[in-house]
Amino acid sequence: MKKYYSIYLMVMAFGMCVISSCTKEEGVFSEDGSSGIIELADLPSRTSSTVYSIVTKSFDAATEIDFPVTINYTGTAGAPSDITLNVAINDAAVTTYNSASSTSYIILPTTLYTVSSNTVTIPAGSKKGTFLIKLKTASFDFSKSYALGISITSASAGTVSGNYSTGIFRVVAKNAYEANYAVTGWLFHPTAGRAINATYAVSTLGISKCSVPFGDLGGSNYYFSFDVSGSTLTNYAPIGSTPTGLGSGFMTADQPGASATWVNSSGAADKPGTSPWLHSTYNNSYDATNKTFYMHAGYVASGGTGQASWTRQVYEKWVRK
Repeated sequence: MKKYYSIYLMVMAFGMCVISSCTKEEGVFSEDGSSGIIELADLPSRTSSTVYSIVTKSFDAATEIDFPVTINYTGTAGAPSDITLNVAINDAAVTTYNSASSTSYIILPTTLYTVSSNTVTIPAGSKKGTFLIKLKTASFDFSKSYALGISITSASAGTVSGNYSTGIFRVVAKNAYEANYAVTGWLFHPTAGRAINATYAVSTLGISKCSVPFGDLGGSNYYFSFDVSGSTLTNYAPIGSTPTGLGSGFMTADQPGASATWVNSSGAADKPGTSPWLHSTYNNSYDATNKTFYMHAGYVASGGTGQASWTRQVYEKWVRK
């Protein structure tokens, strides 16, 4: 009996040890978690089934822009003395993540970033250090999904985290126009005209190329793209469910060829070309001073022959929030 009881105690002790080890890693993101753990601070929590934690970081398109990676020393007190860390770019981690997660992130080429030093110091009494990367986001290929693997490879004191010493950082360049906008206007329709009054996003496709939802139809996958050329919007292109070819585009006139009986709805008899819905105002332009877009676009569900056939038209003002 004593023999079995001794074995039982050994098993219980081993189990408590395992639980204690797990708890050390579970608490690293809180002030009352395990102390002395050194980790990449910007990563979300991961499970044991995830090879590495991944996070997305967005940056303005610029010749050079700082990408500071914060490193934590956990616990309620700061480092007892200066801690010297070695931090490295880990391309192999991106490859491993892609293989394990069935993703296809592209390792950020070395021509698109610089690292001046791989040594990071967490000063005595502090709980943070910074690994600095400089990104050349203006030179990014906006059609590619880039990622950097980053690893803490050694520390002069403390314990390097087993779960958060390596992470995957998606690095995304955004152009000068990407943001949320307060959008007002009207969507003209043969039977269901309606007001537009919502918040929509301008998304980045290139350094001057943007995509936006068509009126309030983003939920139905109606989008289009354009280039910002100074104060003019050019190079309209349909995206998703928006009709292609002569079925949609930027308008250059108010209701060309439309029927005289075409109204918005039973409660609104105004038509395109009736104030305030004038192409002279909504002229597919960008006001850089006030960060405001004016858009006028149209489409027809099928059989489009150009703007004279577009039975749906939208007049919109986009004001950056």
